[in-house]
Amino acid sequence: MSMVGKHGYLYGTAMIVALAAAVPAAAQTNEELKSEIQFLKERLQKLEEKQNKLEQKSAAQDQQVIESGNDKVKLSISGQVNRGVLFADNGDDSEVFHVDNDNSSTRLRFIGEGELDSDITVGTQIEVQFESNSTAAISFDQDSPAGPNNFTERKLEIFADSKTLGRLWIGQGDTASNGTSEIDLSGTAVVAYSGIGDLAGGLEFSDGSGALGPSISDVFSNFDGLSRDDRARYDTPGLYGFKGSVSAIDGGAWDAGITYGGDFNGVKVAAAAAYANASSRAGFDQYNGSVSVLTPIGISVTAAAGMREDDGSGDDPVFYYGKLAYTFSAIDFGDTTFGIDFAQTDDLDVAGDEFRSYAIFAVQNIDDIGTELYIGARNHELDREGASFDDLFAVLAGARVKF
Repeated sequence: MSMVGKHGYLYGTAMIVALAAAVPAAAQTNEELKSEIQFLKERLQKLEEKQNKLEQKSAAQDQQVIESGNDKVKLSISGQVNRGVLFADNGDDSEVFHVDNDNSSTRLRFIGEGELDSDITVGTQIEVQFESNSTAAISFDQDSPAGPNNFTERKLEIFADSKTLGRLWIGQGDTASNGTSEIDLSGTAVVAYSGIGDLAGGLEFSDGSGALGPSISDVFSNFDGLSRDDRARYDTPGLYGFKGSVSAIDGGAWDAGITYGGDFNGVKVAAAAAYANASSRAGFDQYNGSVSVLTPIGISVTAAAGMREDDGSGDDPVFYYGKLAYTFSAIDFGDTTFGIDFAQTDDLDVAGDEFRSYAIFAVQNIDDIGTELYIGARNHELDREGASFDDLFAVLAGARVKF
C-alpha cells in the first residue's frame, strides 16, 4: 500500500468510528455522550500522531542517500568552506581583500574504506581544495582575485592499515615530516598557528618608494617538513603514545618523523619532530619540531622551531615560534579562545634577514552548526641590511564551516 493510501485509510477509519458512535448518541445521557466524544478525540489524536510519524519516515526515505559504487566499501564525504575579509597595510598601500583563508583552505574530501579482515583495512582518499583569492596568493598590485580558479590536489592516495603492523600509504599525500612544526592544542589554528604566512603570505613589504618588496612568504617559513607530495610512506603502530613515520618521495628526497600524544591527569601533551633530506631536489637538509600542552583550566602553551642546512653558501636559516592561549566556555554554543603568538625566521631570503611577527586573535566555536568564527590581527617586521621596510599589518576576520 502506498503512503498516500495508508494516510487515507487512517483518516477513513477515524471518520467511520466517529459516525458509528454518533448513531446511538441520541439515546445516551449527556455524561455518556461527553465521555464517548472524549474517547473519540483521543483516538483521532493517536491516529494523527501515527500519520505524522509515517510522513516523517517517508520524507527521510525520499532523501537522496550517497552510497559507494561497491557495497563492501564505506564511502565518507566531508569538507569545509573557509572565507574571510582581510585588511592589510604595508605603510605605502592599504587594501581590503575578500579571501579564502589559507590557514585551512576551502576543500572537499572523499574517503573509501573496506575491511579485508579483522586486522586490515584498505582505503582510498581524494582531497582537493578550491581557493578563490587565497590569502597565500593575493598581492597589493592585483586587479582581480588571485587564482587558480580550479580544484588543486591535496591528497590522492591509497592506504592499508593494520592494527598490528601499522599503515602503508602510496600516492600524493602527507610526507612523514609534514605537520611536525604545527602541533597545536589551542584550537586556534584556523586563524593563527606556526605557519603564520598563511594569513597574508602573498602580500609584499614596501620600502616607502611605492615599489613592492619581498612578500611575507619569501622571508618566512616554519620549515614544516616536505609538505604533501607523491611518496610511499609507512607509519608504525602506536606504542605508549609514540608513533614513527618514514617516507620516500619522488625526486630522491626522503624524511622521517616521530609524534607523541599523552594525557597526564588531565594535562594533554602533543609533540612531533622530524628530519627531511631534500638535497637531491632542493639542496637542503632540514630539522624541525613542535610541542603543545593544554591544561584542564584551558590554558595552552605551544612552541615550534626549525633549522635548514643549505647546501649553498650563506647562513643556515632558522625559525622560532611561541603561542599562549586560553579557552573557556563563555556561551552555550561552544568554546571561546583568545591567544597571542610570536614568530621569527632569520636568513631565509637573503643572508642577514631578520623577520618577526606577533599577533592577537580570538576563535568562537558554534558546535551545533560545525562553525568557527575568528578574527586575528598580525604585524610583520623585516630587517634587511641596506634596505628599510615598513611594517606590514594585517587583520583577518571570517568563518570556517565544516560539513
